[in-house]
Amino acid sequence: MPLDRKQLKAEAKDRLTRAKVNPYGFTLVYLIVSAVLGALSFYASLPRMIENIDQMQIPELSLALRDSLYVSFFSKLPALPSGPAAFIGILVWLMAVLLRAGVVLYHLGVFRGEERPFSTLFEGFGIAGKVIVLALLESIFVFLWSLLFVIPGIIAIYRYRFALYSLCEDPELSSSAALRRSKQLTRGFKWQLFVLDLSFIGWEILAGMTGHILDIWLDPYRSQTDMGYYHAIKAIQDGDTPAAE
Repeated sequence: MPLDRKQLKAEAKDRLTRAKVNPYGFTLVYLIVSAVLGALSFYASLPRMIENIDQMQIPELSLALRDSLYVSFFSKLPALPSGPAAFIGILVWLMAVLLRAGVVLYHLGVFRGEERPFSTLFEGFGIAGKVIVLALLESIFVFLWSLLFVIPGIIAIYRYRFALYSLCEDPELSSSAALRRSKQLTRGFKWQLFVLDLSFIGWEILAGMTGHILDIWLDPYRSQTDMGYYHAIKAIQDGDTPAAE
């Protein structure tokens, strides 16, 4: 059942222009918060990172790392003991998972034409338990499938792609039910989702060339396109409407 990728992308752009709360401003806030969390995680893990690279006994790599401006800045700060560093790493991961749920809730609202304020970014904390359990289960399942080889792991990533979407749309679902729901929805559509991701590679490269500043525009575009795919696939799987020609 082929989906009309060009049409779904065009509809995503149209929804973004009609969003009641600026999607690019929302994304900028999300990216800033994510950058702060990323810097904090990097700082906590820096001593172990340097130690591991030194143990590799590759002088050029070790020297290049130590000469990096990013590393040089954080290396001037006092190193954290392993216990607090591990705690910060876990905390950052939890925050990132919950913020991602907030992004999904925002874009779900945009898709529905609802007004979603910037504070929606933190609404994932309201269902924190289920979101965290879902992320843990998804990570475990993808890891286990990856043990079989790379391709089963990639397939597993696409199998659970809509798990968080399902949970955010229906918070009454359990984490395991959200995974099963995603497995049901993506059956027969994994290849089309893979092709969708391939269609954004050019934009991803361009974003990297701009220091990821372009992500302020690209992330909402991808998120709304993904949301459009989620609802189109859900309509097909639930028998509500035929696939787009």
